[in-house]
Amino acid sequence: MIKILILTPNLNLPGGVSNYIKLLGNELDGKKFEIKYLFVGKTGLLFKDLFYPLLILVQIIRLKKILKNFRPSVVHINPSLKYTAIIRDFLFLKLIKQKGYPVLFFIHGWEKKISKKFENVICKNYFKKRFEMADVIVVLAKEFKNNLVNLGINSKNIFITTTMVESEKYYPGDKNFSEPYNILFCANMKKEKGSYELLTAVPLVIEKYCDTSFIFVGDGKDLEKLKRKTKEMGIEKNVIFNGYKTGNEKIEFFKKAHIFVFPSHSEGFPTVVLEAMAAGLPLVVRSVGGLVDVIKDGKQGFILNTSTRSSKEIGDKIIQLIEHPDLMEKMSKNNITETKEKYDVKKTCNTIINIYDNILIRKIH
Repeated sequence: MIKILILTPNLNLPGGVSNYIKLLGNELDGKKFEIKYLFVGKTGLLFKDLFYPLLILVQIIRLKKILKNFRPSVVHINPSLKYTAIIRDFLFLKLIKQKGYPVLFFIHGWEKKISKKFENVICKNYFKKRFEMADVIVVLAKEFKNNLVNLGINSKNIFITTTMVESEKYYPGDKNFSEPYNILFCANMKKEKGSYELLTAVPLVIEKYCDTSFIFVGDGKDLEKLKRKTKEMGIEKNVIFNGYKTGNEKIEFFKKAHIFVFPSHSEGFPTVVLEAMAAGLPLVVRSVGGLVDVIKDGKQGFILNTSTRSSKEIGDKIIQLIEHPDLMEKMSKNNITETKEKYDVKKTCNTIINIYDNILIRKIH
C-alpha cells in the first residue's frame, strides 16, 4: 500500500485547491493508495494576522506527529505562489525533507508579482534553494515551468498537468442554442476576476438582445458593490446574483447557460473553465495562466485581448456568438469532446499517479 500524506486547505472550504484534492482523493480511494490529510493555512476560523504564526506552529507540531506515526511514501504539498502561503509551505517542505520523505510540490496558483522577484539576485537564490528541496514540482502551465527553469530548477523535476472535472456530471444533453440566452459568470466576486468589466458590458448586449440574462454565481468581497453598481446602471432585470453555490445546484447553472464569460486578469488553471467546457458552453475568456496552453481562439470560444480590459470587447464577443448559433453548437461539441478526452478526473488523476510512481522509482534508485 502506497501512503500519501496530502497537505491541503480545509476540504470543507470553497476553492480550487480543495476541490481538486477532493476529486483526487475520491479517485485514489480504494486503489493502491492510503490517503491522509493535514489541513494547513487558515482553517476557516477567524484568525487575525497576529495569531497566524501561532496557527502555523500548531500545524507544524501536527505534521511532525503524522510523519512519525503515518510514515508516508510521498508527501504531496499544495502551495500557491502567494507570500504567506509559499513561505509557510517552504517551512513544511524543509521539515519533511529533514525527516527523509520525498515531496511532490504542486503549485496551483501563480502570482506574477512574486515570480518577478526571481529576477532579483537575493530573491533568486532564496527561491531556488527552497524549490530544489522538492523531489518533483508540478505546475499548471508551460509559462510557469519556464519561469522555474530560468530560476535554475532542473526541467526534469518539473511536470505540467491541468486541473480536472467530473465531465459526466456536467454533460448538458442536447443544448438548444436559441434566444433568450443565459450568460454565465462563476468566480470569486472581485475586480481581478473581471467581474466589473463584464457588468459594464451588459448594456452593450441587452441594447441589441434585450432578453439576454447575465447570471453571476459566486461570493466575494465585491459582491455588494457589484449589486449596487447594477442598480445604478438600471440593469437589474437582466443581471442575477446567486451567491456561492456547490454540488448539483452549481452544476445546474452550467447546464442552463449558453455562454461562459471569464475575463480574469491572472490565473493558474481555473477549474470553472473546464466545468463550462464539460457543460458544452462556448467561452469568452482571457488567455492567462494554463489557459494559454489549451484555449484556441475560434475553437473553444473567443479569446479576449490580455493587454486591455475592454468591456466593449467582451460585449462584442458575446454578440458575435449570439448572432452565430451554428458556431456556438460547433464550439459546444468541441468543448464536450475535449473535456472528456483530456481533462476528465480519471485522465488527470492518472497523471498524478504516474508522478507518484516516478518519485518512488527515483527513491529506490
